[in-house]
Amino acid sequence: MYSIGEMAKLTGISAFTLRYYEKIGILPKPSRYQGQRSYQEQDLQYIRFIHELKQTGMSLEDIAAFTESGCLLALREEDTEINELLKKRIQFLAQHMEKLNQKIEQLQSVKRIAEEKSAYYAAVLNRREDA
Repeated sequence: MYSIGEMAKLTGISAFTLRYYEKIGILPKPSRYQGQRSYQEQDLQYIRFIHELKQTGMSLEDIAAFTESGCLLALREEDTEINELLKKRIQFLAQHMEKLNQKIEQLQSVKRIAEEKSAYYAAVLNRREDA
């Protein structure tokens, strides 16, 4: 079992943010032990995944939509709904990856421009120093 402070250290997400994610429904309410939030290993994996989604630029609104059915790790193989949930998440992630690919292309374009400008400025500087 992990306290909220331990979970914050393990995930890199502040305790305040963990509470906020719980409040807006991205994270399920954790169990309680002696009145304090108590997280399990499964919660740690789930929170890390949420954090990774956020790090890729996914909005909290999209993360909430993605996670509305909760943690799939909690479902059993015999649950009939799991196939539909898996299909939905695969589609959602495919759409997100397409957005990421577009961002990568934009960043590569900006990087090329910056490299060209840097080379131009270096050439101007070299000409001025040689003169």
